[in-house]
Formats: sequence, structure tokens, C-alpha cells
Amino acid sequence: MRVRTLLAVLLLYCASAAAQPRVVPLHTATGTTYISGFQELHHVYVSIGEVAHALGLSTFVLKATDKLSVYSDYGSLLFTPSNGFVVVSLRGETNAVQMPIPVLEANGKLYVPAEFSGELFSKIAQGTLSYDEEKSEFTFSPEQESLPKITGIQVEPKVNGAVIEIGMQSLPKAYEASLTSSGLGGSPDMLYLTLMPAAADVPALDSLPGTSVYSSVIAIQNPKSVQLSFRLKQKFASKHVFVDSTTNSVIIALYSSENVQKLLSEEIRQKLDNEKKNWKLNVIVLDPGHGGKDPGTTGMYGIEEKNVALAIGLDLRRDLHKALPKVKIVMTRDKDVFIPLYKRGEIANEAGGKLFISIHCNSMPTKPNPMHGVETFFLRPGKTAEAIRIAAQENAAIKYENNYEKTYRSYDADNLILTTMAHSAYVKYSERLAELIETNVSRVAHERDNGVGQAGFYVLIGASMPAVLVETGYLSNPREARFLGSVRGQHLVARGICDAIVKYKAEYEKNFTQN
Repeated sequence: MRVRTLLAVLLLYCASAAAQPRVVPLHTATGTTYISGFQELHHVYVSIGEVAHALGLSTFVLKATDKLSVYSDYGSLLFTPSNGFVVVSLRGETNAVQMPIPVLEANGKLYVPAEFSGELFSKIAQGTLSYDEEKSEFTFSPEQESLPKITGIQVEPKVNGAVIEIGMQSLPKAYEASLTSSGLGGSPDMLYLTLMPAAADVPALDSLPGTSVYSSVIAIQNPKSVQLSFRLKQKFASKHVFVDSTTNSVIIALYSSENVQKLLSEEIRQKLDNEKKNWKLNVIVLDPGHGGKDPGTTGMYGIEEKNVALAIGLDLRRDLHKALPKVKIVMTRDKDVFIPLYKRGEIANEAGGKLFISIHCNSMPTKPNPMHGVETFFLRPGKTAEAIRIAAQENAAIKYENNYEKTYRSYDADNLILTTMAHSAYVKYSERLAELIETNVSRVAHERDNGVGQAGFYVLIGASMPAVLVETGYLSNPREARFLGSVRGQHLVARGICDAIVKYKAEYEKNFTQN
């Protein structure tokens, strides 16, 4: 136990009694977990990490400050030793919640008052955590399965047919449609559509006005599915049902005659072709790190990182022009000039970039140093102390920018933990690109493969596309410094990155075409 912290809190509350060990049960649907803790005066404290683990949440310790982040897909909580404020991040918004008594630190762990922890953890857990003070125990109630709701129905008459679009909060796992003809004079044909899972505002759907395609809609809510019945105003020969993942819609194409299906299929194909153009990998942004008044790291023999990064970037641009002549290559800098970190992301976005590769060199605090090899990172809070050190080294470039305190106010360590976990939808693409670069550079340049890492690099935050940062080697290593400082070494590293990008493009476009 850290005696100073505990004594300070005990004195603060004029306490005379020593903290007593406690074990607090936490009941879930799958069993009971016993959380370690202690009682201090009238308050029971429980281990934050153990509660998080019992609820299936992840944790991360900021070693420089001993702060503890607890996070899930829904948001994050950041706890600070001897502090009653908890930073809560939900859906991109960050706020501070104040507890009347602080978090305590003991035996290398952080402890939170049990009576306030239920409300906090419920914010990011998929359910509700409640604490019974009399029984001194937790109960976790998971959320009931949420069914995606139907958000609206749109109709678009077509030549010899029609399209009915059912908007939903998320796509159903199953859907089925059928056309029936009554064969009786005056009785309308019906279109039936079943969606599962799904939920509907039945009165609202039943009261929808008729259209040129149908006279009314009848909705039936089943436990996990919805059936929609459309009273059609005309006969349709056939139908085709498909989903549009970009709009979360179920679409029913109705054909008045058999030959119309070909016309509508062509229209749908044209829309898909137009959409493919938006996703085609046609712009690659290269970002040679540092530059101008920012030399980056200075390694053995006075070799500066900014010069190596630029030389590799220029070589890589040349190689990509040859390998991918139809792809536009944009560079954040092509000469020895200083570009602020935030500006690099802006350049990439304004160019319509589909890939962002930031090029750097690594270094150890002391030199010469035997550490060597290539490392490639994508954006997420660093998992290891080494990843955090490297990120801090590259992020230090902001000191060369004017008013950097204001510009990077939201980029501090706390917010990196709280907000970059869900930075973008491109994480899996960034990770795959990082893997290919790591493998190909180490193979072509004969450098050691130090693996793919995750870290909070400022330069990657602003790029709204798959983005990686390549540490091409260690300038603090004499052999690697000579290699990276040579024309041959720069050519080889560039060729390795180029090979990786070419393979990535082939994989990406094949996957996109198939899906």
C-alpha cells in the first residue's frame, strides 16, 4: 500500500480507524466474481481493474501518471489516483464527473468507492451495474437485446416497375419477400416482406398514406421480427430483394413485366459502379516526417531523420509512379520545409487520399545502441512502453509549431486513451497495411522485423483514411545509420514499402469487388 496516499486521505477525512480488507461479490448472469477491496471509515472501496475484468471491459494504465483507463466499444472512463474527478467519454463527447471522495491507490492498484462505481461503469458496460450498500454486493443486469427499428418507407415508381425501400437502424440478418395474386375480381395483389430481427412502430406504419404503388401497409410485430403487407394497386410479374449496407436499407424491386428486370438490374449496376469509384484506391499520400526547423532525431555520424525520411519518400513516389501509373501520389512535403503535424492530415484529406504513409526513423535515448530493425504502427493507444516512447519521440515535433498548446489541446495523453480507440472505421485496413509494410521492408532491406505496433501518433489522428507510420530503422545504431543514410539503403526501404502498397491495393480492390 502506498502509505502516503492513504494517510493523506485518512487525514483529510479526520479518520482514526485503519482501512479493513473487504471482498465484494459481483453477480452476473454467468456467475459471481469476488472483487477485492477495503473499507475506509464508512466507505467500501473496490478494485477498478477487477470490476472492469468481471464486466468484460478493457483497461490501460498511463504509467507516467498512474492513471487508469477503462474502455469498451461504448466509451471510456479515466480514473486518477487521489482525485475525485472521473473523465467520461461517450459517443465522441468527453466530460468530467466528480465523486465526493477520491480514488485511492494501494498495492499498485486503484480503488473506487463502491457506492459511486455502479453508475460510472454502467455508462460504458452493456448493461446496468448496481450496488447494494446494505448487502455490500454488486449485481450486473445485461441489456435486453435491442431490435433494429424500421425508420421509414420510400417508394419510387419506375418504367414498368417500382422500387420500395425500407430504411432500418441496422440491417436485418434475414429477410424474405413474396408476391401473391388473389385471382379474384376486385381483390388486390399483395406483397409480403418479413424482416428479422426487426422492430416497428405498428400504428405509424398502419397509418401511412397510400402511394401510386400500394394503397395501404399493414404491419405485424412478432417477438423478434416484423411482417409488412402491402396492398398493391397493380400487378407485378416478379420481384427482387436485396440490401444496401451504405444506407441500412432493404430494397424490393418490383417488375411489371419480365423484360423490365434487365432494365432495373442495369440501373442498380450503374449505381454500384458509381459507388465503387468513390472507394477505388486512386490517391496515396506520402508523409516524410519532420523537415525544415524540425530535424527529428539526430543519429550516428550526424545523420538527421528529416533528410532520410524525405529521400525515402521521394524514392517511394518514383517507384509508385512506375508500379501504379493510374494512382495519384501526393506528398505532404517534397523538400526540406517544416509542415505542422495537424496540417499533414489536412493535406491528405483535401487531396482525397485513400492511404496515408508517414515515414520516420527511430532512435534510442543513448547512442551508439545495438537496437535495430523496422517497426510499423497504426493509430491506437500504445500497448507497450516502447510504443509509447516512440510515439512521444515523434509527437515532440509539435514544439516547433506556433501556439501548439492550443492546436493540440485535445491531443493530450488522456484524450488519446479516451478518443482514439474508435478513431475511424479504417483500423483493420491500417493494421493490414502495416503488416504488409513490415514484412516487405524487412525482406527487401534485410532489416529485422520488430513487428506491428499500436501507438498514439498525432500525425495519424487527422487523416481520415487507412494510415500507418513506418519507423524505417534506428539511427542510433551505427550499422543501420550508415544503411539509412546511403542512397542504396533509401532505395531498398522505398522498394519494400512500394511492394507492400501494391499488394495491399490488390487485396483491397479484390475484396471490395467481391463484396
